[in-house]
Amino acid sequence: DCYAGSSYSQFAWIYINNAATSKNFANYSSISRCVTENSGYYVLYLSRGKSYCPSINMSMNKCQRRIILCDPYNDPNNIISSLSYSTFADNIATGYTCIWLNTGGAKFEIKSCNILRNTQGTLGTQGTIYTSGNLMIEDSCILENNANCIFYQTSSSYTITVSNCTVDKTTSYRSFKIQ
Repeated sequence: DCYAGSSYSQFAWIYINNAATSKNFANYSSISRCVTENSGYYVLYLSRGKSYCPSINMSMNKCQRRIILCDPYNDPNNIISSLSYSTFADNIATGYTCIWLNTGGAKFEIKSCNILRNTQGTLGTQGTIYTSGNLMIEDSCILENNANCIFYQTSSSYTITVSNCTVDKTTSYRSFKIQ
């Protein structure tokens, strides 16, 4: 039940040193019912370092731009951002997207997650899952999300790969493959 006191983040904006040795964790947490649709840009914003979100529950949140934003250190040879064993359900991003993994050319992973019934307020923008690097999605359920595009890749130089997942829609923008 958090309410944005600033325009950036409703629950937390964690900004750390931008180095491979810095780690930005949000783990074993439940973040729900944070609602600020006109001024809160993000519910959770992890900026710089390597970002890890094991076992988080982000459900029933509503914000103006993105539910979770990971903007980590850029290391194209190693996974620098990981969402694992987590649930993202029944969220509404009135302007853009649910999950935003944003560092050009970086490696991201989503493992064993539930991404369910999220809604994009402006359907034509940036999809349910947005990335600007290589993203591997494994062993996850991605169902009943309301967006024109579920998987959104900003550059044709990188790929979103889905492996061993339950997915009801595979609408995508740019490089996408099912393994």
